[in-house]
Amino acid sequence: MIDRVRERDAFVRLRRDGVRVRTDPLWCSFVLDPDLVPPQVAFAIGRAVGSAVSRNRLRRRLRAVLAGCDVPPGLYLFGARTPACEQTFADVERTVESLISKVHRQQMSPR
Repeated sequence: MIDRVRERDAFVRLRRDGVRVRTDPLWCSFVLDPDLVPPQVAFAIGRAVGSAVSRNRLRRRLRAVLAGCDVPPGLYLFGARTPACEQTFADVERTVESLISKVHRQQMSPR
């Protein structure tokens, strides 16, 4: 289960403490926090990415993929660049899984 980021403090925390990982054309900024169960997710998909219809379709695809992934507890902000709207659902799924695996690697690496 995935929850939504609703508070401004969470966005401030993502900005201040967030670690960013990228895979073309998506990126993710995250703060791992074992106290945040279920994980909280927000999306930053600007007008440059495409029309409102295509941005909303991408957001729905991202939510569907994230619901099926093993996302570690924490705060997540997912963003997209223009080519993201042209991807198929399978492409979005592979890209998100790649991002989540990078998050897992960050989680395992010592700081």
